[in-house]
Amino acid sequence: MSKKLSRSQARCEAFKLIFELNQHRDELDFLFDQLMNERPESVTAMPYIKGVVTGVMDHEEELLDIISKNLSSGWRIERISKVARAVLLLAVYEIKYVEDVPEKVAINEALELAKKFDEPDSSAFVNGVLAGVIKK
Repeated sequence: MSKKLSRSQARCEAFKLIFELNQHRDELDFLFDQLMNERPESVTAMPYIKGVVTGVMDHEEELLDIISKNLSSGWRIERISKVARAVLLLAVYEIKYVEDVPEKVAINEALELAKKFDEPDSSAFVNGVLAGVIKK
């Protein structure tokens, strides 16, 4: 029997899929299938992964607006790295729509993803944006 993904691991896989949507938006079903083939243990986490990935897609405009409103002056969403953008989309979606994920957990996990996949300063940037999001 294959082991299960933790919520943190599932979140990481969801982040990767959200990142890939920049290039492969029309291939979402293929991306889900590919994930299950490459990581069979992800099968048990697919409801969460599919839920957040499709939720981000369905609410992307709203989420980007929330992120934009919480950027420092002079920053535009287009200046954000694709990694930070995907991390922020996932975290803001979780904060706003996933009831069983506390805000602190969503932020902490976002910071870990930013540290792992983006530039060293990205986690501070992500933290600043998300701090603004939860204040409102």
